[in-house]
Amino acid sequence: MKNIDKLKDLVARFNDNIEEYKQTNYDESNTRADFIDKFFEFLNWDVYNNSGYSEDFREVVREDKVYIKGKPKSPDYSFRIGSQKQFFVEAKKPSVNIKDDSKPAFQLRRYAYTANLPISILTDFEEFAVYDTSVKPNENDKSSTARIFYCKFDQYENNWEFIFNTFSREAVLKGKLKQYAKSDTKRKGTQSVDKELLILIETWRNDLAKNIALRNKFLEIYQLNEAVQKIIDRIIFLRIAEDRNTEPYGHLQQLATTKDIYPTFAKLFDSANKKYNSGLFKPLSWLDNLIIDDKIFKNIVKDLYYPNPYEFSVLPIEILGHIYEQFLGKTIRLTDSHQAKIEEKPEVRKAGGVYYTPSYIVDYIVKETVGKMLDKASKKDLKDKNFKITILDPACGSGSFLVGAYKYLLNFYLNFWTDKANIQEALKNGKIYQVDKTTFRLTRNLKSSILLNNIYGVDIDSQAVEVTKLSLLLTLMDGEIVEADKQLFFKNNKDPLLPNLEENIKCGNSLIDSSFYQNQDLILFDEHQQRKINTFDWEKEFKNIFENSGFDCIIGNPPYVRQELISESELNFYKLNYKFTMDLYSIFFEKALKILNNNGYFSFIIPSLFIKGVQFTNFRNFINLNVNDFKVKEYGDNVFENVKMPTCVFIVNNTIKKKKKSNYFKNKNITLFNKVKIIKVDELCFIRRGLEIGKDKMEYSGDNICLNGSSLDKYYYIEKYFISNEILSKYNKDLSIFKSPKIMVRETGKHFFATIDNKNCINNRSLYNVKIKNEFNNIFNEEYILGILNSKLFSFYFKEFIAPKTNVFPKIRIAQLKEVPIAIYNDKENHDKLVVLVEQMLETQKTLQKAESDSQKKFAQQRAEILDKQIDNIVYKLYNLTPEEIKIVEEG
Repeated sequence: MKNIDKLKDLVARFNDNIEEYKQTNYDESNTRADFIDKFFEFLNWDVYNNSGYSEDFREVVREDKVYIKGKPKSPDYSFRIGSQKQFFVEAKKPSVNIKDDSKPAFQLRRYAYTANLPISILTDFEEFAVYDTSVKPNENDKSSTARIFYCKFDQYENNWEFIFNTFSREAVLKGKLKQYAKSDTKRKGTQSVDKELLILIETWRNDLAKNIALRNKFLEIYQLNEAVQKIIDRIIFLRIAEDRNTEPYGHLQQLATTKDIYPTFAKLFDSANKKYNSGLFKPLSWLDNLIIDDKIFKNIVKDLYYPNPYEFSVLPIEILGHIYEQFLGKTIRLTDSHQAKIEEKPEVRKAGGVYYTPSYIVDYIVKETVGKMLDKASKKDLKDKNFKITILDPACGSGSFLVGAYKYLLNFYLNFWTDKANIQEALKNGKIYQVDKTTFRLTRNLKSSILLNNIYGVDIDSQAVEVTKLSLLLTLMDGEIVEADKQLFFKNNKDPLLPNLEENIKCGNSLIDSSFYQNQDLILFDEHQQRKINTFDWEKEFKNIFENSGFDCIIGNPPYVRQELISESELNFYKLNYKFTMDLYSIFFEKALKILNNNGYFSFIIPSLFIKGVQFTNFRNFINLNVNDFKVKEYGDNVFENVKMPTCVFIVNNTIKKKKKSNYFKNKNITLFNKVKIIKVDELCFIRRGLEIGKDKMEYSGDNICLNGSSLDKYYYIEKYFISNEILSKYNKDLSIFKSPKIMVRETGKHFFATIDNKNCINNRSLYNVKIKNEFNNIFNEEYILGILNSKLFSFYFKEFIAPKTNVFPKIRIAQLKEVPIAIYNDKENHDKLVVLVEQMLETQKTLQKAESDSQKKFAQQRAEILDKQIDNIVYKLYNLTPEEIKIVEEG
C-alpha cells in the first residue's frame, strides 16, 4: 500500500513521545510541521510547493493563523486541484480533545460550510475526524454532529486504504472525494450556504423596507429600493472588509451597541467613501437622513458575527453572486398606505425565475474569449502599460461573467509577472510584492488598473449594476490581507484604496438607444415608463472604446424572453432596428455583433433550439452570412437549476478576416418540412396547459380523478376523468379549453404522445390541450392533426428539432409545440384517408386497452402496427417526401 511504511514510522515516533506531545506547551505550529504536513505528503500532496507552481495553482495553501479578538480567521490548510478548493484541514495541537470538544468542530464546519465544500477534516494527528460540511453548523451542536469518520493515530494503518483512496491527490483527481461526499444518504439540514444566506439577506431587506417605509413617508418607490439595496451592500462590504483586515474587526458590532445607530452608520459610510472612493459609498443626503429604528441594525449585525454559521473570510465571491442573482429577482412595492411589500419582478415572473450561470460555463466562455485574446498578445504588448482587452457583459446581472473575466486576468498577470524572466522587473516597478519565500501577489495598484482598463458592463437594472460593482471590488480585495501585506496595502494613504467603477459599469437598456423617442409623444411616457425603457447610447457612454471600433470581448448570458412577453413599444423598436425579434437573446446576439470590434471574440450561453428548429432558419442564415468563424458547444438541458432548457455556448471569432464556411447548421433534414405549404400549430389551434393539480398542489381521490401525462400514450382511449365543480371553482382559469373535442399532448416523452379526448377530460399541467380555432373547423379536424403528430415523420421531427442532445425523456416546451408545422393539404383524398385511418387506430387502441385475453391483445397489436404504417405512408405523401427522404426518416 502506498507510503504505508513511512506512515508506520511517523505513527511510531508519535507514540514513543506521546506524553510530551500532549503537553500544552507543544503547540499547533510544531504539530503541523512535525506530523500533519508529513501525513498529507504521504497522501502525495505537494504541501511545500516543491514543484514551484504559481501562487494561483499551488496544491496546498498553508495559512499562518491570524487571530482577531481571540478567533482565528482562516483555515490552516486548503487543498486544491488547479485553483479549485477541494477540502479544508483544520489543525490543532494534541492536547486538544477533538473527539469531545465541540468548538474546533464548529470552527472547521463554519469555514467549510461558508466556502461551499461538502467534506473537510479536523486533526491533531493523534485524532483524525472527517465532517460532512454541507450540514449547516450551529454553535450548540455536539462535536459528533455531522462527523462521518473518526479514528485515532494507532488506527491509521488499518484505515489507510480508505484514507488514501478518498483524500490522496490521485483519489481527488479521480473524483473519489466527490463520490464519498455524495455517498452519505442520511444527511439532515443540508440546505446549501447560498440558499441559507439568501434567506438571511431577504430577511434584512424585508425588515429594512418595512421600517424605512413606515418612518419615511416622503420616499418614492425608487428611493426605497435604492436605499435598502445600498444599505445592505455597504454593510456586507464593510463586514467582509473586516475579514480582509482593511477594517477593524468588530467595528460594526461595536457601533450597533450605541443609540441612534443609523446616523452613526451614515458617518461610517462617509468615512468609507473617503477611504475607498469606489462609488459604493457615494454620499446622498436623502439617504443619510433617513429615520431607521435601532433594532433593525442590531438584528442585522447580530447575524454577521460569531457564533453565526458563516465565516466571511472564506466566502467565495461566486457564492455571493449566486445569492445576489436570486435577490435581484424581487423588488419592493409600496401600497397606497405607504407600506412595503416584497414581490417577484414582472420580468422574472414571466421568465419563470432567475437562472444563475454555473461557474464551469463562465470559466469556459472566459477561456475561449479572453484567454484567446491574451494568447495572441506578445510579451512586449503585455508589458506595455497601455495594453488592454476591453471585456463587456451587456446584461451583467450580479456580475458573475465579469468577475470570472477579472479573476482570469489577475491569474494571468500574476503568472506572467512571476515568471523568472519578468520577476525582478515586476518587483522593481511595483507590479508584484513578496509575501514569503514562494508567495508573490499583485499590488493593489496593478489590480485596480487591470479592473479599470479591461472590465465593462451594462444592465437595465440599477440594483444589478450596484451588485456587479460590489462583486468586482470584493474580488479585487480577495486573497486574505495578512499583517505582512497590510503596510503595502495602505502604503500611500493619499490614494483611495479602490477604483471608482462609475465609468465601467453602467445602467441602461443595451438594446434600445435614445432614437426610441424620435417618433414618440413624450407626454405619453411618464417617469415610470422612462425608467422602464432606460435608453442607452453606446457610442456616447463608451466613447473611447468606440473610437477603437468597439469591444474586444463580449461575454454573458442574455435574458431569454419571448416576443409575446415584450411590450408593444419596445417590440416596435426592435422590429425597426433588428432583423430578428423572436426572443431577446437573438436581439442581444445581433447587438453583440454590432459593438464587437473587427478583431474580437464574443460568446453567449443561449437556448440551443435555434440550431435545428425550422422556425429559426432565417436566424441561422443570418449567422452564416455575418459571422466569419464560430463554434457551438451544446450542453443539453441540465445547465440551469430547476429548469429544463436545452442550451449551448456560441463562440464567435471575429479575428478571422476571411469568411470560414461553417457546416454546423448544414442539416439536410431541415428541408423535409419545407417542401409544402404549412401552418404552425399556434396559428391553427389554441394551446393551454392543464391545471396545477396533483401531489404538489392538491390530493385527489375517489370521483375527483385528473388525467396526468404518465397515463397517456399514443392514441390513448379516454374513459372517464373528471373533477368536481367544487374543486374546479378554486382555479382562476378558462375551463373551456377542456371541452371536447380536443387533442391532448404529453409534455414529457421520447416523441410526441398524443390522443383525442371526446369526454371533456380535465387534466393536469403535464398535458397540453390543443383545440382547433373556429375559423379552421371546416378545413382541418382533430384526427388529421393527431395522425401527423403521432407519425414516424414527426418522431423524427421531435428528435431533430425538439430534443437534440437532451434527456432520455425530454420535455416539450409550449413554444416548441406552437412551432410544429402542419401540412396544408392540396389533395382532400389524402386528408380524408388519414382521418379514417386515425379513427380506426383510436378504436383499435380502445380494443387493446380493454382486451382480456392474449389472443385479443395479439390481433389488436397487429392491427395497430398495420394502421401505423399506413398512417406513416399518408403523412409522407402530405409532406411530399421522396423515397430517399423517407429512408432518412425510417433509419433515423
